[in-house]
Amino acid sequence: MKAFHELHNFVQEQQSQISNWFDAQWKNLKPLPYFSCDIRHSGFKIGIVDTNLFPGGFNNLCASYSRKAETALQQYFKNNHPTAKKIALLAESHTRNKFYLLNVLRLQQFIIDAGLECNVTMADLPDHLEERTTIPLDQDKTLVVLKPHLDDQNKIVLGEDFLPDLILSNNDFSAGVPQPFAECQTPLIPDSNLGWHTRRKNTHFKILSELFDAFGKEFNIDAWHLTPISKTVSGVAPDQLEHLASEVDVLISEITQKYKEYQISETPHVFIKNDSGTYGMGVLMVNSGQDVLELNRKKKNKLFSSRSDQANQFLLQEGIPTSDSYSGYPIEPVIYGIGKGGVGGFFRFHTRKSPYESLNSPGMSFSCLCLHKLDEPHESDFIDCKAKRELVFLSNFLAEFAALAAAKEA
Repeated sequence: MKAFHELHNFVQEQQSQISNWFDAQWKNLKPLPYFSCDIRHSGFKIGIVDTNLFPGGFNNLCASYSRKAETALQQYFKNNHPTAKKIALLAESHTRNKFYLLNVLRLQQFIIDAGLECNVTMADLPDHLEERTTIPLDQDKTLVVLKPHLDDQNKIVLGEDFLPDLILSNNDFSAGVPQPFAECQTPLIPDSNLGWHTRRKNTHFKILSELFDAFGKEFNIDAWHLTPISKTVSGVAPDQLEHLASEVDVLISEITQKYKEYQISETPHVFIKNDSGTYGMGVLMVNSGQDVLELNRKKKNKLFSSRSDQANQFLLQEGIPTSDSYSGYPIEPVIYGIGKGGVGGFFRFHTRKSPYESLNSPGMSFSCLCLHKLDEPHESDFIDCKAKRELVFLSNFLAEFAALAAAKEA
């Protein structure tokens, strides 16, 4: 595979055989309710660089993708939880971030529009709050939150009398499963063990790597074109970075060999990621092991930051520079999925980052670049419609791998 468009054409031409391959992979697996994945495209390769199993940006989906999400969610519950009619949507309680709460409101509306009853709840609410709390958002929107309790059968009750059949968590459990949900007998999805208090990035990327290797062997494609090289380093401390630096150099060497093989003139770089990190925390870009040894205090603090626990294990991931831009700023696709595949997405872009850096950081924007608006006029320096259409197509293709890997991870 020499070029991005060749990969696009190949996947398009082999859709029937690829669909059969996915069907075989899904045998005896149950999909997770939802996910999102960040994708980077460099022209010479494309790959998933992060997969979130508790996505918090459904409010960024346009009207068209929202309708698709409603339909997919309806089908998901019908296929996987057919007896569930009342849903408790468990939201994060550590934040009053308006955009996150708009995501919760949108997700609640998806569930209601899918024909189910749904109420929002949060853990660790202060005792003095009433059974029903209204949080004002914007544009006259409000989010109603019902306080959770356990009944005498250890099942969750919201407010005074809402007894859910199922809990859908949008809480990533970074600090563990909170009360009263840790003891409740009401079914909860995704499984709480997929929360960041126990989940590790390396598990997901190991599964992804195995899937892409199997796919590459089946279809005679070098899997490197579809996924970043990754490795895990354990036992790292702020004052003991030598081993981490050494492993960075090993990975840089591996990337360099692939660049030589395909005559790529880019300079390799690596992302060091907190293995249990979320919200883009604990992520640092380096070009060599020496960069690790020369980290200043600020960068060390950033690297070792974590919402879940003290970071001491890291995922080293090949950096994929983005070749796409909007108004001269780097962009990357973010795909949102329900069940076995994507339902839509948007482009994330950042006005203060280079094509080599992580765009998932404060100052990012994404609301105005909807993926489906392929043929609407844009500024002249936006990627052309054909290239954008190919990028969206392949991003959705990769999202199927993310869904499959998440199911295997569970």
